[in-house]
Amino acid sequence: MKLIICGAVGYGGIERIRDLQEFLRENGYEVIDQFRDADYSYVEDFRDRAELSRKIIERDLKRIEDADVLILIADSPSFGASIEAFLFSMKGRTVIAYAENPARSPWSLAFARRICRNREELLKALKEMGKEEIRTIPNIWGEHEAEFIYENFGCICPVTGREDRARITIRYVPDEWLIEYESLDRYFRSFQNREIHHEAVVSEIFSEISKRISPRYLEVAGEFEERSGVRARIIKRGGQKNGI
Repeated sequence: MKLIICGAVGYGGIERIRDLQEFLRENGYEVIDQFRDADYSYVEDFRDRAELSRKIIERDLKRIEDADVLILIADSPSFGASIEAFLFSMKGRTVIAYAENPARSPWSLAFARRICRNREELLKALKEMGKEEIRTIPNIWGEHEAEFIYENFGCICPVTGREDRARITIRYVPDEWLIEYESLDRYFRSFQNREIHHEAVVSEIFSEISKRISPRYLEVAGEFEERSGVRARIIKRGGQKNGI
Protein backbone atom coordinates (compact mmCIF):
# COMPACT_ATOMS: atom_id res chain seq x y z
CA MET A 1 0.00 0.00 0.00
CA LYS A 2 1.46 3.34 -1.09
CA LEU A 3 0.62 6.44 0.95
CA ILE A 4 0.96 10.13 0.22
CA ILE A 5 0.62 12.84 2.87
CA CYS A 6 -0.75 16.21 1.76
CA GLY A 7 -1.12 19.43 3.69
CA ALA A 8 -0.03 23.03 3.98
CA VAL A 9 3.63 23.38 2.99
CA GLY A 10 4.38 26.93 4.13
CA TYR A 11 4.72 28.26 7.68
CA GLY A 12 6.38 25.09 8.94
CA GLY A 13 3.78 22.74 7.50
CA ILE A 14 6.38 20.83 5.52
CA GLU A 15 7.96 19.65 8.78
CA ARG A 16 4.64 18.16 9.92
CA ILE A 17 4.37 16.31 6.63
CA ARG A 18 7.91 14.99 6.83
CA ASP A 19 7.49 13.96 10.47
CA LEU A 20 4.36 11.96 9.62
CA GLN A 21 6.08 10.45 6.59
CA GLU A 22 8.89 9.16 8.78
CA PHE A 23 6.48 7.80 11.39
CA LEU A 24 4.57 5.80 8.78
CA ARG A 25 7.76 4.47 7.20
CA GLU A 26 8.89 3.28 10.62
CA ASN A 27 5.60 1.37 10.84
CA GLY A 28 6.22 -0.44 7.58
CA TYR A 29 4.34 1.68 5.04
CA GLU A 30 5.65 2.85 1.68
CA VAL A 31 5.32 6.63 1.64
CA ILE A 32 5.68 8.75 -1.49
CA ASP A 33 7.94 11.77 -0.93
CA GLN A 34 6.55 14.59 -3.06
CA PHE A 35 9.43 16.83 -1.95
CA ARG A 36 12.17 14.52 -3.18
CA ASP A 37 12.85 16.52 -6.33
CA ALA A 38 11.67 19.94 -5.22
CA ASP A 39 11.06 21.82 -1.99
CA TYR A 40 9.10 25.00 -2.68
CA SER A 41 8.35 25.89 0.94
CA TYR A 42 10.73 28.85 0.59
CA VAL A 43 8.46 30.61 -1.94
CA GLU A 44 6.59 33.45 -0.23
CA ASP A 45 4.51 34.61 -3.21
CA PHE A 46 3.47 32.68 -6.32
CA ARG A 47 1.84 35.60 -8.14
CA ASP A 48 4.87 36.13 -10.37
CA ARG A 49 5.92 32.48 -10.51
CA ALA A 50 3.52 31.13 -13.13
CA GLU A 51 5.94 28.64 -14.67
CA LEU A 52 7.02 27.27 -11.30
CA SER A 53 3.37 27.03 -10.22
CA ARG A 54 2.49 25.00 -13.30
CA LYS A 55 5.38 22.60 -12.77
CA ILE A 56 4.53 22.10 -9.09
CA ILE A 57 0.88 21.37 -9.84
CA GLU A 58 1.69 18.95 -12.66
CA ARG A 59 4.24 17.10 -10.54
CA ASP A 60 1.99 16.93 -7.47
CA LEU A 61 -0.98 15.61 -9.45
CA LYS A 62 1.24 12.98 -11.03
CA ARG A 63 2.55 11.91 -7.63
CA ILE A 64 -0.89 11.36 -6.12
CA GLU A 65 -1.72 9.06 -9.05
CA ASP A 66 0.84 6.62 -7.67
CA ALA A 67 -0.80 6.47 -4.22
CA ASP A 68 -3.40 4.07 -2.86
CA VAL A 69 -4.35 6.23 0.13
CA LEU A 70 -4.08 10.00 0.57
CA ILE A 71 -3.65 11.32 4.10
CA LEU A 72 -4.73 14.96 4.36
CA ILE A 73 -3.44 17.00 7.30
CA ALA A 74 -6.79 18.65 7.89
CA ASP A 75 -6.20 20.96 10.85
CA SER A 76 -4.06 23.37 8.78
CA PRO A 77 -6.01 23.63 5.51
CA SER A 78 -4.27 24.10 2.19
CA PHE A 79 -5.95 25.05 -1.09
CA GLY A 80 -3.76 22.65 -3.04
CA ALA A 81 -4.04 19.75 -0.62
CA SER A 82 -7.84 20.07 -0.47
CA ILE A 83 -8.05 20.02 -4.28
CA GLU A 84 -5.77 16.98 -4.37
CA ALA A 85 -7.99 15.23 -1.82
CA PHE A 86 -11.11 16.04 -3.85
CA LEU A 87 -9.65 14.73 -7.12
CA PHE A 88 -8.30 11.64 -5.37
CA SER A 89 -11.66 10.82 -3.78
CA MET A 90 -13.55 11.28 -7.05
CA LYS A 91 -11.52 8.42 -8.51
CA GLY A 92 -12.81 6.08 -5.81
CA ARG A 93 -9.65 6.18 -3.73
CA THR A 94 -9.50 6.56 0.02
CA VAL A 95 -8.79 9.89 1.70
CA ILE A 96 -8.04 9.95 5.42
CA ALA A 97 -8.28 13.30 7.21
CA TYR A 98 -5.66 13.59 9.94
CA ALA A 99 -6.32 16.32 12.51
CA GLU A 100 -4.60 16.37 15.89
CA ASN A 101 -6.13 19.82 16.49
CA PRO A 102 -9.60 21.25 15.75
CA ALA A 103 -10.38 21.36 12.01
CA ARG A 104 -11.80 24.81 11.31
CA SER A 105 -12.80 24.19 7.70
CA PRO A 106 -15.40 21.64 6.54
CA TRP A 107 -13.66 21.40 3.16
CA SER A 108 -10.69 19.59 4.63
CA LEU A 109 -13.03 16.87 5.94
CA ALA A 110 -15.75 16.72 3.27
CA PHE A 111 -14.16 14.07 1.05
CA ALA A 112 -12.52 11.91 3.72
CA ARG A 113 -13.64 8.35 4.45
CA ARG A 114 -12.00 8.45 7.86
CA ILE A 115 -11.11 11.19 10.36
CA CYS A 116 -8.20 10.38 12.67
CA ARG A 117 -7.24 12.48 15.69
CA ASN A 118 -3.95 10.84 16.60
CA ARG A 119 -1.35 8.46 15.23
CA GLU A 120 -2.84 5.39 16.89
CA GLU A 121 -6.17 6.02 15.14
CA LEU A 122 -4.31 6.56 11.87
CA LEU A 123 -2.47 3.23 12.10
CA LYS A 124 -5.73 1.46 12.92
CA ALA A 125 -7.48 3.05 9.93
CA LEU A 126 -4.67 2.09 7.57
CA LYS A 127 -4.72 -1.48 8.82
CA GLU A 128 -8.43 -1.69 8.05
CA MET A 129 -7.96 -0.20 4.57
CA GLY A 130 -6.49 -3.43 3.25
CA LYS A 131 -9.74 -5.28 3.94
CA GLU A 132 -11.92 -3.00 1.82
CA GLU A 133 -12.81 -4.25 -1.66
CA ILE A 134 -15.56 -1.82 -2.69
CA ARG A 135 -14.35 1.69 -3.48
CA THR A 136 -16.50 4.77 -2.95
CA ILE A 137 -16.76 8.31 -4.27
CA PRO A 138 -18.47 11.36 -2.73
CA ASN A 139 -22.07 11.95 -3.78
CA ILE A 140 -21.99 15.50 -5.16
CA TRP A 141 -25.03 14.95 -7.43
CA GLY A 142 -27.78 14.80 -4.81
CA GLU A 143 -30.63 12.35 -4.41
CA HIS A 144 -31.11 9.73 -7.13
CA GLU A 145 -31.49 5.99 -7.60
CA ALA A 146 -28.83 3.78 -9.19
CA GLU A 147 -28.90 0.20 -10.46
CA PHE A 148 -25.91 -2.04 -11.16
CA ILE A 149 -26.18 -5.48 -12.81
CA TYR A 150 -23.34 -7.99 -12.68
CA GLU A 151 -23.76 -10.99 -14.99
CA ASN A 152 -20.66 -13.05 -14.20
CA PHE A 153 -20.94 -13.84 -10.50
CA GLY A 154 -19.59 -17.21 -9.44
CA CYS A 155 -19.12 -19.15 -6.21
CA ILE A 156 -19.00 -22.79 -5.07
CA CYS A 157 -22.03 -24.72 -3.84
CA PRO A 158 -21.17 -26.03 -0.35
CA VAL A 159 -23.45 -29.06 -0.89
CA THR A 160 -22.30 -30.32 -4.31
CA GLY A 161 -18.91 -28.63 -4.62
CA ARG A 162 -19.89 -27.39 -8.08
CA GLU A 163 -19.73 -23.84 -9.39
CA ASP A 164 -22.82 -21.68 -8.95
CA ARG A 165 -23.41 -18.89 -11.47
CA ALA A 166 -25.63 -15.88 -10.84
CA ARG A 167 -26.70 -12.41 -11.88
CA ILE A 168 -26.37 -9.89 -9.05
CA THR A 169 -28.50 -6.73 -9.16
CA ILE A 170 -27.90 -3.79 -6.83
CA ARG A 171 -30.38 -0.92 -6.52
CA TYR A 172 -29.79 1.88 -4.07
CA VAL A 173 -30.56 5.48 -3.14
CA PRO A 174 -27.30 7.00 -1.91
CA ASP A 175 -26.72 9.37 0.94
CA GLU A 176 -23.23 10.92 1.17
CA TRP A 177 -21.29 8.22 -0.71
CA LEU A 178 -21.59 6.30 -3.98
CA ILE A 179 -20.28 2.93 -5.09
CA GLU A 180 -17.36 3.22 -7.52
CA TYR A 181 -18.89 0.53 -9.68
CA GLU A 182 -15.77 -0.71 -11.46
CA SER A 183 -14.48 -1.92 -8.09
CA LEU A 184 -17.50 -4.24 -7.83
CA ASP A 185 -15.89 -6.62 -10.33
CA ARG A 186 -12.89 -7.13 -8.05
CA TYR A 187 -15.16 -7.55 -5.03
CA PHE A 188 -17.43 -10.09 -6.75
CA ARG A 189 -14.47 -12.10 -8.05
CA SER A 190 -13.38 -12.63 -4.44
CA PHE A 191 -16.33 -15.06 -4.12
CA GLN A 192 -15.21 -17.32 -6.99
CA ASN A 193 -13.52 -20.05 -4.97
CA ARG A 194 -15.64 -19.74 -1.83
CA GLU A 195 -18.15 -22.33 -0.67
CA ILE A 196 -21.20 -20.27 0.23
CA HIS A 197 -25.00 -20.63 0.13
CA HIS A 198 -27.16 -18.38 -2.06
CA GLU A 199 -28.75 -16.64 0.90
CA ALA A 200 -25.36 -15.94 2.44
CA VAL A 201 -24.11 -14.41 -0.82
CA VAL A 202 -26.90 -11.84 -0.95
CA SER A 203 -26.73 -11.13 2.76
CA GLU A 204 -22.97 -10.59 2.69
CA ILE A 205 -23.10 -8.25 -0.31
CA PHE A 206 -25.92 -6.30 1.31
CA SER A 207 -23.97 -5.95 4.56
CA GLU A 208 -20.75 -4.88 2.83
CA ILE A 209 -22.45 -2.19 0.74
CA SER A 210 -24.39 -0.96 3.78
CA LYS A 211 -21.15 -0.67 5.73
CA ARG A 212 -19.27 1.12 2.97
CA ILE A 213 -21.81 3.77 1.90
CA SER A 214 -24.75 3.74 4.39
CA PRO A 215 -27.36 4.27 1.63
CA ARG A 216 -30.85 5.57 2.30
CA TYR A 217 -32.27 2.54 0.50
CA LEU A 218 -30.60 -0.65 -0.66
CA GLU A 219 -31.81 -3.73 -2.51
CA VAL A 220 -29.58 -6.65 -3.48
CA ALA A 221 -30.94 -9.50 -5.61
CA GLY A 222 -29.19 -12.70 -6.65
CA GLU A 223 -30.66 -14.74 -9.54
CA PHE A 224 -28.90 -18.11 -9.53
CA GLU A 225 -28.77 -20.68 -12.30
CA GLU A 226 -31.10 -23.64 -12.06
CA ARG A 227 -30.07 -26.42 -9.71
CA SER A 228 -32.05 -29.69 -9.39
CA GLY A 229 -34.89 -28.15 -11.40
CA VAL A 230 -35.14 -25.10 -9.13
CA ARG A 231 -34.10 -21.55 -9.99
CA ALA A 232 -33.42 -19.41 -6.92
CA ARG A 233 -33.89 -15.64 -6.63
CA ILE A 234 -32.81 -14.18 -3.29
CA ILE A 235 -33.63 -10.54 -2.43
CA LYS A 236 -32.72 -8.41 0.56
CA ARG A 237 -33.99 -4.84 1.05
CA GLY A 238 -33.52 -2.11 3.60
CA GLY A 239 -34.31 1.59 4.07
CA GLN A 240 -36.77 3.85 2.24
CA LYS A 241 -36.70 5.44 -1.21
CA ASN A 242 -38.22 8.75 -0.01
CA GLY A 243 -40.16 9.48 -3.17
CA ILE A 244 -37.45 8.66 -5.73
